[in-house]
Amino acid sequence: MTNKKRRNQLIVGLFCLITLLVGCVKQSATNQTIMLILDSQDSYHSQMIEEGIATAISEYDDVSILKRVPDKKNDSDQQTIYLKEAIDLKVETIIFSAVDIEKNKKELDLIYKKGIKLIMIDSFLSDPYEHKYIGTNNKEAGELAGKAVIQKLGKKAKLGILNFEDRSTSGQEREKEQAFYDFIDQFSTIEIIEKKLSWSDSETVQLLTEEMLDKYPEMDGIVAFNERTTIGAGRAIKIKKLQDEVAVIGFDSQKECIELLENESIDALIVQNPFAIGYLSIQQALNPSENKKIGEPMFTEVEWITKKNMYQSNKEKFLFPFSPYSP
Repeated sequence: MTNKKRRNQLIVGLFCLITLLVGCVKQSATNQTIMLILDSQDSYHSQMIEEGIATAISEYDDVSILKRVPDKKNDSDQQTIYLKEAIDLKVETIIFSAVDIEKNKKELDLIYKKGIKLIMIDSFLSDPYEHKYIGTNNKEAGELAGKAVIQKLGKKAKLGILNFEDRSTSGQEREKEQAFYDFIDQFSTIEIIEKKLSWSDSETVQLLTEEMLDKYPEMDGIVAFNERTTIGAGRAIKIKKLQDEVAVIGFDSQKECIELLENESIDALIVQNPFAIGYLSIQQALNPSENKKIGEPMFTEVEWITKKNMYQSNKEKFLFPFSPYSP
């Protein structure tokens, strides 16, 4: 059986399972209104968070969800307007994926004072804000990227780094990158010879990667810390036919990331579970028994995926997360 056929059968089977499970029992949520404020609409990460939320919402009666997404990418000013709207509407819960948390302190103060439940996706808040953090353990993810480099290239390598510019707001990419550095620092023979930052699309990142590869033909590997940079790096390797010469360690599991992994333009993906983030956000919002330890972060799983292991049963759920999340 081909990998493609097996994947299609898996998706159909999991879709049927969702239909059966969702149709069984619905819980009462006593007419609650939730506002979901995302940072973008077009990323795979955001889309899968929405899938998780939709699946969880379908298990409850009497829940209204108001989705707000800025028209422009990474528009923190528009998110501020949405927070004010949520306060005015007196919603019970706000689920918030912040562009720039520092620009929302005034609104967060008011949310805290009014006792609105706040669930943060991929962004920590410092005290005194009482909130629930649900997201990736970025330290673990960064360390996994380091381990993937060591497994693929050994303890002596010259690397290039691709990441967002410093205005990447929640800081999650920077946290992953720092955890990666902390891990590889124990190997003095691993050298970072170039770092490129971009806030642009995958096409621009691809060109930046090609320039980096031309400038440093001795480069052994590239580590890309998000979806766009991973796709851009993989495309550059594919076009320049360097699959056997330069390793790429990337993040996320958007469709093109998986295709680049299959054709060996990417060697490993550190895969998060945004579906679980969305699903657990609703569980935390609507199930009072889950909120006893509101201040403790809830980390979702992270997996290290390669072409060799991508169809193992415990890995497939990260690449094709079409079933209700079970902790």
